[in-house]
Amino acid sequence: MKKKIKICHIVPSNFGGGVESAAKSFISYSSDKFVFKVYFIKTSEKQNSLLSIFKSLQYLFRNNPDIILISLWKSSLLALIYKFFNKNVKLILFFHSTKNIHLIDSFATNLTALLSFEIWADSDTTMSERINNLYFFKFYEKLILNNKKKRIISFVKEKIPPLPEKSCKSTFIYWGRLCPNKNIDKAIRLFSKIHALEPNSKFIIIGPDNGVKELLQSIVTKMNLVDNVFIYDFMNFDEIKKYAKKSSFFIQLSSFEGMAMSVSESMQLGLIPIVTNVGQIKIYCQNYFNSLIFDKNEEEIIKNIFKLISSRSYYKKMRENSINTWVNSSTYKTDLAKNFEEISNYF
Repeated sequence: MKKKIKICHIVPSNFGGGVESAAKSFISYSSDKFVFKVYFIKTSEKQNSLLSIFKSLQYLFRNNPDIILISLWKSSLLALIYKFFNKNVKLILFFHSTKNIHLIDSFATNLTALLSFEIWADSDTTMSERINNLYFFKFYEKLILNNKKKRIISFVKEKIPPLPEKSCKSTFIYWGRLCPNKNIDKAIRLFSKIHALEPNSKFIIIGPDNGVKELLQSIVTKMNLVDNVFIYDFMNFDEIKKYAKKSSFFIQLSSFEGMAMSVSESMQLGLIPIVTNVGQIKIYCQNYFNSLIFDKNEEEIIKNIFKLISSRSYYKKMRENSINTWVNSSTYKTDLAKNFEEISNYF
């Protein structure tokens, strides 16, 4: 009997975003052809980074995977070190964002792209923008990257039943990382103008702090919104849904994105997304059809929010369109299993 291929997906933990959430939804899998496991790089204030890398390398040498699926730059650095000692391991680079976040990310990503067996992405936009921005050994990349297999993996974590329909109100929610590129401060300022028109408006913000929570809390205090804007730490999705039941709109005004998992989750639940036209969002969100696109015209956005609140038929139709956007989409789990089945045939 043919030996099963061993596949390891390396994901930094305590990241708190869609990547970690997706990985936790599909931690292990076994078929006739391969065994798949997720390994989380433990990163915390209590644990030294070098110790974390050492323990992670211990895991890889002990398990000796045939394929390493790499998500985010810390995974790239770890996989590159391991490949230095094990030339036979195949690397698959998985893009989740259209941009690098800093110089180390840029270096690690470019080098991993050169050495990778395949390149995956969470959407067509993520793939095209990230590939076009690779610059490390540019001439060689063009020769090498053209010969690499590229795959799009659905970043719909699961099919989510919509929440019961209710009347549309000026109730807003965001869940995801509290980090600079999500522009949550801008969302709060937009909300403050809505609140000035409707004092009973509420805005719930949920997510792990990635460097901006203190700033957000200070903005809420300065704008006298402490009774209307509520900031909560990370929650699992079942807990998030309890707050989503009380909401009509999902706000995410990111400066850049990949697939944007939380936006797709909110739409499946039946919320109306208010989003910027970035990443794959610009493909699946259509202004006035299934979402409201924020293009710096706050007056226009606010006008359409209150139009939805005052018109049950308009709200109902947009809500249906938002839900139906994802009815025929595949899921992250299905795509991973299907593609690894195919790759296993190469060994």
